[in-house]
Amino acid sequence: MGVEKGEVGFSQKSPACALGDRPSIHDVAARAKVSSATVSRLINGSARVSPTTERCIRQAMDELGYVPSRLAQSFARGSSRTIVLLVDAEAQSLQNNSFLVTLTLGLNDVLADADYSVRVMSSRRPGQNPHDPQTWARSAWNRREFDGVVITNPAPNDMAIETMAQEGIPAVVVGRYPYTSGVIQVDVDNVGGTRLSTSHLINLGHEAIAFLRPAIAMTVVSDRLQGYAEALARIGVRASEESVLKTEGEGSATFSFEAARFAIDRAVKDGWSWSALVAFNDEMALGAMQALQDHAMAVPSDVSVIGFDNLPYARMTRPALSTVHQDIRQLGQHAARALLSAIRGEPVADLTIQTVSFVERESTGPPSPAAVPVRVPRPAESTPTFRRAQAHGRELP
Repeated sequence: MGVEKGEVGFSQKSPACALGDRPSIHDVAARAKVSSATVSRLINGSARVSPTTERCIRQAMDELGYVPSRLAQSFARGSSRTIVLLVDAEAQSLQNNSFLVTLTLGLNDVLADADYSVRVMSSRRPGQNPHDPQTWARSAWNRREFDGVVITNPAPNDMAIETMAQEGIPAVVVGRYPYTSGVIQVDVDNVGGTRLSTSHLINLGHEAIAFLRPAIAMTVVSDRLQGYAEALARIGVRASEESVLKTEGEGSATFSFEAARFAIDRAVKDGWSWSALVAFNDEMALGAMQALQDHAMAVPSDVSVIGFDNLPYARMTRPALSTVHQDIRQLGQHAARALLSAIRGEPVADLTIQTVSFVERESTGPPSPAAVPVRVPRPAESTPTFRRAQAHGRELP
């Protein structure tokens, strides 16, 4: 049957030889008139052979179409030339996660030049004991399936990180992990980033500033919350439970557009209002903007919104999103270089921090004269002004 125009067609060709007819190392040795051990030494680089012998062996390999087994080479060299990027078990697919895509590109920039490939794996495999989700790491390491690991989104007492540290497996954490000494960490200035964005809003005249965070225990979440609180403290405002909005869900779902949209929708219906909002990341900022617009609240004339990451789509929205810029690709490159140094046994700093910058766009502006301070149900003795209400608020969640 022919292929209609506009359809994708595939042609089939007979294989050159059946699977069992693949040339072996013994076939190469016989064609080159050398021993199999000599061919093996050349392939694995375990010993030098004469230039004449090498030419004969390589000619025989070309004539026979022989391709050395990468697995066999891994055992011979003690190296798989593979790095595992370990992502959250609940993470979205890479095609929907701009941060992970860009980080992976940065890793590959450096690792490809060093003849390493990147393999993306979930932090939990199907059928694993939930109390020991990292058993695979020990067995895969013993089988030489990888040479090192890059771990993202560390949680307190993260089992993956603890396993790598205990087993002596070369690993780099993208994020801050203060729970175990000697862990190599590459992070961005998350505290400084939200301090910058919150200070920008304060400089515009805002005092009623909310923070939208994912309801998940991660160092990056507490760091960004800390930066927000520090900026408010400089004007005598105390960040409280009443000014911090939490999304719902589990894992990476709490960082999402939909989680943020739902959180803002719920907060507005409950009577909350503010003149500005600092979101944990760009995706949550966009979800918040959508929810505000659903409630006929304009950005930024009614509410200013700021994100974090400066992902490509941040400048494509209407209004374009003000955000904190971090160079995610450069972060991946630095993580790769640190991991390669660890694999080689070279000294590496335990923690390096990448600087960030603030990018002002159209989603932020001065508060309107009619802007209302944060309003939530309060005890009768609470004061009416935002500043005093915050001063008497509860501790950070």
